[in-house]
Amino acid sequence: MKNKIMILSFGRTGSLPLYSDSIVLHFPKESYDYYKSKYLIGGITIPNQKTVKTFNSTISFIINTLFFLPYYIAIHLPKIIKNYKKLYLPYFHLWNFPFILLFRILGRDVIMTVHDGILHKGENGCFIQWYSNLNIKFSTKIIYLTNYVKSNVENSLKIIKPSIVVPHGLIENKFIINSPFKVNRGKKILFLGRISPYKGVELLSEVIEEIAGSIDECIIAGKSIYDSKIKKSNKLKIQDKYLSDLEIGKLLNWADILVLPYLEATQSGVITLGINSELPMVCTNVGGFHEQLNDDECIWVEPNKESLKEGLSGLIHDQDKRNYLAKKMHKKKESLSWENISLQIFKFLNNNE
Repeated sequence: MKNKIMILSFGRTGSLPLYSDSIVLHFPKESYDYYKSKYLIGGITIPNQKTVKTFNSTISFIINTLFFLPYYIAIHLPKIIKNYKKLYLPYFHLWNFPFILLFRILGRDVIMTVHDGILHKGENGCFIQWYSNLNIKFSTKIIYLTNYVKSNVENSLKIIKPSIVVPHGLIENKFIINSPFKVNRGKKILFLGRISPYKGVELLSEVIEEIAGSIDECIIAGKSIYDSKIKKSNKLKIQDKYLSDLEIGKLLNWADILVLPYLEATQSGVITLGINSELPMVCTNVGGFHEQLNDDECIWVEPNKESLKEGLSGLIHDQDKRNYLAKKMHKKKESLSWENISLQIFKFLNNNE
């Protein structure tokens, strides 16, 4: 009997597998089977969780895609036909499309969450954009995180599907400590997350160089995907690596201000970390950030040096404003629970029944 949802989460690192875990954790246990990469670093243990040998290097990607993936689908085909009424994909992955195609051939729904739609500058080439578009086109329903991305997909890519907009939940970290003493600090600046060309780290480094006398330290932490031109200094430190939950928690506890100097954006999981850790934030006014934070919930700046410098310097020297923003984040945490988000998504997955 076809009565379950097949859910695929084949990512190994970063926030996307954690996003997926946080949603599926709150689904009814009897409603799904959840397939995750054997090589996943971290994550949450989920009921009905099964592991799949994906890849963890270029060589294993080539070999496993050509030989293991077809074999895996073939031996599981009877189970897929018998057990699964629809396919849910919480994010884009290179191995998703064969499953999408199979479910469409079987005449079943494919529901995909689109995080970016139009991929960021420097992140991927033309092939990945084309392949991402193909995944979206062959899906039957779409979940978006912001109206900004929904508009991009529908107006720029000309792909219109039944859809819903459900915001990103809070990325939780058990190592975060919300200390009342934080409100009296203000000179430790943090950039957190994968370092990509569109995230404005060079812009931030220029600003830090000019305001070095006003801060204790700025840390840029995350794995770089390109050869950035940032220079370390006494006030600017770089941690270029994949970060564990413990390392992320320690950095957020250390920081007084979280800065997102992005040149473009759709939405950001880092913002949800900032909310969860109750940190004042300085954000560029780009993409879908305004759907994650209201006008009075952070310091909004434009993606240029003078605006970022003014916004960051102003917050460093304004303790009352930092205290105000920290309190706003404390209140905002209540509205972004994974229970509420999971319920919206689960209803959308099943709203044609």
